[in-house]
Amino acid sequence: MKRIYFLIMSAFFSVMALAQEGGGADLDVNITKTTDTASFPWLWVVGGIVLLVLLIALLGGRGRDRVIERKTVVRE
Repeated sequence: MKRIYFLIMSAFFSVMALAQEGGGADLDVNITKTTDTASFPWLWVVGGIVLLVLLIALLGGRGRDRVIERKTVVRE
């Protein structure tokens, strides 16, 4: 059991160590250029319609497919 635990933990730490390497990453952060999502009102309308369709699909059929089965057992 200790050996399996050691193997799992060493694999986990080696993956973490490999994830730290990368060295040659070149990042270009451009703060001044922004895209405003408020300038796309059609995007909000489409998102709202999709949300409504999902809610209706998930919550619309409640109670119709429920089957209630009752059994009466008479003992003498």
